[in-house]
Amino acid sequence: MSNIKNYDFKKLDIKLSNSDYWDFYLADDYTTVGPEDLSNCLVASFDFNNPNIFTSGSPTTISSLTTWTGATNTGYTFSTIGLTGIDNGLINVTHDLSDNFNNNLLNTLTGSTLIIPSGDTRLHLNQVSGSTGNYIYPIDYELDYTGKYSKLSGGFYQGYYAIDGSNYQVLPNRVSNGFTTTFLLKRDDTTTYSGNTLNTTYPNNKGFFFYLGTRAENKFWNLFNGADTGCTSGCTADSGCTDTISPWCTIPKEPSIFIQGIINTGDTISLFPDQKITNKITNKFLIFGRANQGGFYPCSTTPSGLGNQTTWSWDGEPTKIVTPKTIQTNFQNPFLVFGRANEGGFYPCSTTPSGFGNQTTWSFTGFTESIEFDNIDYKLDIIDNAIGFRIKDDGSIGYRLLTVTGYCSGNTYVSGVTIQEGYSSPNMVPYHAWTSVIVRFSLDDNFDYCQLKEGKPRTGKLMFYVNGKLKFIVNNMHEFIAKRLDEHMEKQIGVPFNMSLGGGSQGLIETLTFDGIDTSDLGLPIETNFAGTFMGNIRNFNFYICDLNFIDIQYIYINESNTISPINNSLLSENNNSLITESGDYISIF
Repeated sequence: MSNIKNYDFKKLDIKLSNSDYWDFYLADDYTTVGPEDLSNCLVASFDFNNPNIFTSGSPTTISSLTTWTGATNTGYTFSTIGLTGIDNGLINVTHDLSDNFNNNLLNTLTGSTLIIPSGDTRLHLNQVSGSTGNYIYPIDYELDYTGKYSKLSGGFYQGYYAIDGSNYQVLPNRVSNGFTTTFLLKRDDTTTYSGNTLNTTYPNNKGFFFYLGTRAENKFWNLFNGADTGCTSGCTADSGCTDTISPWCTIPKEPSIFIQGIINTGDTISLFPDQKITNKITNKFLIFGRANQGGFYPCSTTPSGLGNQTTWSWDGEPTKIVTPKTIQTNFQNPFLVFGRANEGGFYPCSTTPSGFGNQTTWSFTGFTESIEFDNIDYKLDIIDNAIGFRIKDDGSIGYRLLTVTGYCSGNTYVSGVTIQEGYSSPNMVPYHAWTSVIVRFSLDDNFDYCQLKEGKPRTGKLMFYVNGKLKFIVNNMHEFIAKRLDEHMEKQIGVPFNMSLGGGSQGLIETLTFDGIDTSDLGLPIETNFAGTFMGNIRNFNFYICDLNFIDIQYIYINESNTISPINNSLLSENNNSLITESGDYISIF
């Protein structure tokens, strides 16, 4: 300090490194630092104290009070919503014990229609329920000194923000530099109801208050013939039959059901696990480039069906290409094959000892084999496609993500899923007190529009703030990008691109298909790792598609503090007068 005085320094020039994040901000003398215009970033907002949240006229559906400027909805009618909407209660079905053939279930699965009015670009979340009768999902709406709020005692809300195969999208799937979610909630599990909640079966999933991704695996990944097979006749057991008759027995069964395609008009789609990929090629160069695909002296036809097309024969209409789904069985360098293309001579109509003499750059498709029914891997659809935020009973806060695990067995790659999760120290979120919880994901690189379409997933930091202070941070977090299922869009409406408030996701624990519950759909990864709910109260939830800075977060926290009441000591509680630095050290804030 003496050196500073001796050299007559009148001020200090201090710069803060933002290589990771700002711990605090400095203002100019006699001025204050204010937040940016947050309305430009806010794309979904739910405030249970605002009656406009129930715009559908039913308390079982809540609607965002704001919308995303980039949202699109030209109006849609989906006639196959019953296949999937029945699983989380979006489509209701009743069980008539007097109906031996369960016509009501059959009609619900095949005859339900979802109509989305044109121009409605709000995010809608529906109260989750189930059809099996095995679980309850209680939600009450109550009032205290803070206003009205939703009391969750096993129930939660869920909805889709995009629908595969259509232009319907009310939230972006990727963001430029990050996103921020804010919650005003209170942990409280003192209210109990008669019946099992998801937490009863999966106590280690208790505390999920937010979820993004696909709400379930593809329920048509396997073939379900029903439970009344063997010696039964229809849905009635023959004399002396010992087979199990499903109480949801329907006639016909799943293998006999065909639905009308939406994208490819006139096509029929089986509920049979589909091992074909159907694409429509409209780029003429992709067709002209294959005009001689069969070679000048082709010995056989080609799988694509484009070998007989030339620049003069193609009529300009989209060409539908149907190819079988395959798995790679050998990872041979393809250039070692192309280099032997003429090994059999210029007119290869017979194989050579190497097996490559009849291969050319147009005919070699890799070392693959067709996928059979028993080889369908439903796990490929959910890897890195499910993430949830959670508060555990000890007051710690963190996340859980499904990610990839794989290993090689001979020439076969075996895929699997594993759980990646992390939590703060205990007692970060107080019990029985209104608390501001903010989750911020800050990406390392900013992407423009084109990069969002084509750029590879980025890394960033996932940060959890409690009452305005950073309590937990995850470095080198991979960017979460929700994806569709590897299935016909008609068989997955409303399943991918989901968001849950107040819970994780059921998976297929409540699924019903033709003839009831397919036991092969039970105990799959999303169910076992995310079927759980937050027990307590939620006052509001906001979703921002910006990486809000520390001042923005403080601004939101102060507004929430003023909203709920200054007498609420939880927002000034002693155990929250600290923040965590990236190194993991705590700093007291007075």
